[in-house]
Amino acid sequence: MKLRSHLYLLVAGALAPVVFFAVASAALLVQQERRAMEREAIGRARAAMSAVDAALAGHVTTLKALAASKSLAAGDLRAFHDESQRVLATQPDWLNIGLATSARRQLLDALLPYGQPASFGGHDGSFDLALSTRQPVIGGVSVGGAIGVEVVRVLVPVVQQGEVRYVLSAPLRVDALGEVLQAQKTPRDWVIGLVDRELKIIVRIPSVAPGTPASESYRAAVTQSPEGWFRGSTLEGREIYAPYVTSPLSGWSLGIAIPVATVNQGAWRTFALTATGVALALAMALALAWFIGRRIEEPIASLAKATHAIGRGERLAVPSAAPMDEIARLAQTLQKSVDAMREREDRLRLALDAGRMGSWEWDVRTNRLAWAPELEAIHGLAPGSFQGTLEAYAERIHPDDRVYVRAAMTAADCDEQYLEYRIVRPDSATRWLESRGKLVRDPSGKPQRVVGVCMDITERKRSEEALKETSRAKDEFLAMLSHELRNPLAALSAAAHVLKLAQPNEVPAVKARAVVERQTKHMARLVGDLLDISRLAMGKVALERERFNLAEAVSNVVNVWRSSGRLERHKVSATTTPAWVDADRARIDQVLSNLLDNAVKFTPAGKRISVAVEQQDDWAVLRVSDEGEGLPPESAERMFDLFVQGERGLDRAAGGLGVGLALVKRLTEMHGGTVSASSTGRGRGATFTIRLPAVLAPAARAPQPEDGPVVPPRRVLIVEDNDDARQMLHEVLAYNGHDVREARDGASGLALAAQSTPDIALIDIGLPDIDGYEVARRLRASPGGRRMGLVAITGYGQAEDQRRAYEAGFDAHLTKPVATERLKQVMAGLQ
Repeated sequence: MKLRSHLYLLVAGALAPVVFFAVASAALLVQQERRAMEREAIGRARAAMSAVDAALAGHVTTLKALAASKSLAAGDLRAFHDESQRVLATQPDWLNIGLATSARRQLLDALLPYGQPASFGGHDGSFDLALSTRQPVIGGVSVGGAIGVEVVRVLVPVVQQGEVRYVLSAPLRVDALGEVLQAQKTPRDWVIGLVDRELKIIVRIPSVAPGTPASESYRAAVTQSPEGWFRGSTLEGREIYAPYVTSPLSGWSLGIAIPVATVNQGAWRTFALTATGVALALAMALALAWFIGRRIEEPIASLAKATHAIGRGERLAVPSAAPMDEIARLAQTLQKSVDAMREREDRLRLALDAGRMGSWEWDVRTNRLAWAPELEAIHGLAPGSFQGTLEAYAERIHPDDRVYVRAAMTAADCDEQYLEYRIVRPDSATRWLESRGKLVRDPSGKPQRVVGVCMDITERKRSEEALKETSRAKDEFLAMLSHELRNPLAALSAAAHVLKLAQPNEVPAVKARAVVERQTKHMARLVGDLLDISRLAMGKVALERERFNLAEAVSNVVNVWRSSGRLERHKVSATTTPAWVDADRARIDQVLSNLLDNAVKFTPAGKRISVAVEQQDDWAVLRVSDEGEGLPPESAERMFDLFVQGERGLDRAAGGLGVGLALVKRLTEMHGGTVSASSTGRGRGATFTIRLPAVLAPAARAPQPEDGPVVPPRRVLIVEDNDDARQMLHEVLAYNGHDVREARDGASGLALAAQSTPDIALIDIGLPDIDGYEVARRLRASPGGRRMGLVAITGYGQAEDQRRAYEAGFDAHLTKPVATERLKQVMAGLQ
C-alpha cells in the first residue's frame, strides 16, 4: 500500500470522531431548539388564552353587576328593562340582554319594547349548566335567535331566597373575540383559533364560519388532554405543529397552528450547516493528504533510487538540499495548520467568554472532572488552580444547593442533565450557573463519562427576580387601589343615606356634607396621582416654569396644611432661608405636598415633622424630616419606585397607592434635580432631600392686588348624561344665582339651546347619542352661537383631547372632577 493511501486512511480515521460529534451535537441542538420552540409556543397560547379570559371576565363582571340590580330584586321588570337598555348601550360587544325564568320562559328582551313577547331560544346546554352550578357560564358559538348572527352567550344565574329565580344572558359578537386574537399578531402563515366546549370553532384567523367543527387532529388532542402540543393538520389540510390550552373559566380551548416547515427549518439549517462543514473539512483534508503525499514520495523515491544505485556501486548524486527543503516545507505547513487551529480556538474562547460559558467533562469511573479555562474564570479561580475532582468542585457550590447538585451528578443512569444552582466565588460573590450534560456510555452500555457546558445565568436570574418583583408590586397595587377606593365610596354611600334622612340644617346633615367634601377630594387626589404618573411615564407633562423663592412657596404650602387641620396631630416646624429656583410652582407644591403626606402617614401623633429650605452652593435644598417609622437600609433606594410602600397592617391606616414618592422623584428629575431618602433604621424617622438647581433672585417688584373672579348671573345650559353629576352641578350654579337649564343628551341640549339661547353651555363629551364635539359644532353654527361661551367638561384630559375640543369650537376644556373655584374662573373669563 502506498504512502498516499496510508495518508488517506489517516485522514478518514481522524475525521470520523469529528463527524460523529458534529452530528451528535447538531442532533442535540435540534432537539433543544425544538423543545424551546414548543415551550415558547405553549407560552404564547397561554398568553392569548389569558387575553380571551380577561375579555370574558370583564363581560361576566358587568353582567353580574346588572344581576344585582335593585329593581330586579324588587321584581320591577319595567325598571329593570330600562336599566338593561342603558347597560346595553355601554357595551359595544353585546348584541342584546335577555332575562328568562328557570322554567325557560323569556321575561324580557332589551332589543324589544317592554311587554312585547319574546321567545326563548339560542341557548345550548349552558343554560342548564348555569342552573345546576349557580355560577356564571360561558356558552358555545350559536346563532342568536332574532339577532341572526353568530354569538357566544354569557349567562349569569340570579339567586333569590336560596334558589335560582332567573337567568340573565348577553350574546357577544364573536368578532369581538376575533379582535383579541388579532391583537396576538401571529405570522401570516400561522393559524390561531378559539374553540368552544363542543369543539366548534368560535373565531379563527384566517377566518372560517363560526360553528365549524375543529380539525380531527385538534379534537383528538383536546379530548386526550386539556393542554399540550401535537402534530396534525388544519381544516385546509396543511401539516402543522400546534400548541393548545384550555381555559378553566369558559371551558374553551385555544390553539395556534404552526407550519411544519417553520418548526423544522431550524433543524434543517443546523444539519445543512453541519453537513457542509464536514464535507468541506473532508475535501480539504483529502486534498492536503494528496499534496503532502506527493511532496513526500518524490524525495523518498529520489533517496531510494540514490541508495539503490550506491548499493550497486554506481556513482549517483544524492539529493542534498532538495529533500530537506520538502520536509521543512512540510513542517512549515504543519505549523501553519497549528497556527490556524489556535486562531480558531481563540475565536471560540472569545465567544465562550462573551457568553459566559465553558465546557467540562466528568469521567464517571475515575471521578476526574476536567474544566475548560473559561470555567475557572467564571468561578473566579486562577488558571490551573482547579483540583479536578467532584469533591473539590462541591466546595465551590452554595451550601444550600450542594445536596441537590451532588444527587443529580451522581445519578449516572440519567442520559441528560439540566441543573440550575449557585456557586460562591473566592471573593464571596454568589453567582447562578446553568449546567447541561450528556451521558456517554461504553459499548456495553455502562456509564463512561458526562460531557457538557456550563453558563453563568446570574443576570438572567436577576431579571427573573425583577419581573417577579414587578408582578408582585402590580398585584399589591391592585389590592391597594381596591381598598383605597372602597373606603371613600363607603363613606360617601353612608353620607348620602344620612343626607336622605336628615334635615339640611341638622348636625348629622352638616357632618355628612363635610364627609362628602373630604372623601371627594380624597378620591380626586387618588385619581390625579394616577393620571400624573401616567402622563409622566408617557412624557406628556410640560413644565410651566417661573422664577420664585422656594422658601416662600414651601411656607405657603405648610400654612395651607396647617389651616386645613391636616397637621394638628403633629409638631410641625418650618425653617427656611431664601433659595430661588426656575421651576413649575404647581409641580413643586405637589412635590412638597406628597412629602408632607408621606410624613404625616408614617409619623405617630405628637411626634415632630420638620421642613427646611436652604441654598447650598448651586443647589436649592428642601428637606422633610420626621420622627416616624423610619426605613430599613434595603428600602431607601426602592422607596421611589412605582407602587412601592412601607410595611403596614391590614387596617391600612396610612392609606395611599404607592405612587406619591414616584411622582416626587420623576417631577424632581424633570426639573434637573435629585431626590434621596435616608434613615438610621426602624423607628428612628426618615429624611427626604430634594435638590433643585438654584438661580439668582429677580429684581424686587411691587405687589399687585388680586381680586377673585366675579361672575354675574348668567343663563347656563348643562348637557350631561350622568344624572347625579348633572343635578349637583345644577345645584351649585343655581346657588350662585345663575339661571340653569339641563339636558341629558345632545339632541335635548340642542333643543333647549334653541329655546333659551344660553350665555354659557357646559357640555360633556361622552354623550349617549351625539358626542359633545358635534354638539359644540352645531351650537356654533346656530343663530347667536358665536357669542355663546362653550366649556367642555370631560374625563379625558390628554393634549389630544384638548386639541379636539378647541377645534370643535369650545372656549375652554375642563377635566372631571371640576373644582368649583376653577369653574368660576373659567366662567368669569367668558364674560
